[in-house]
Amino acid sequence: MSMHEDSPPPFIVIRTPKPRAPYERSLELVGIVQKLLDQTKARFHLKDRLDRAMTSLVFELSKARREPNSVRWRHYRAAHKLANDCATILDILAHQEAAPTTDLENARTAMHDLLADLHALG
Repeated sequence: MSMHEDSPPPFIVIRTPKPRAPYERSLELVGIVQKLLDQTKARFHLKDRLDRAMTSLVFELSKARREPNSVRWRHYRAAHKLANDCATILDILAHQEAAPTTDLENARTAMHDLLADLHALG
């Protein structure tokens, strides 16, 4: 018995994309934030604080990848606190209208996605 071209395949394969790990997501976010920092008119203090918090966030997530599950949560909690700081600074920049709206909204959306991921892990 031959299959007709109009008949459905014998089975269906559904592939869901593998979710990005928080570390990879944070690396992507570093690029987005750097682009924003290059264009912002904010005071040096805010730019420096955002840059430092974002860098520390990536380091905490990098450490979490290497630690056993029993102590990994410490790094996730530290990363969550840093991500909250970053999100707050991005909110301040939005309130001050100190950066291009599109870039700022991209950074805020990506940061809130990362925060949601970290909240589930910590």
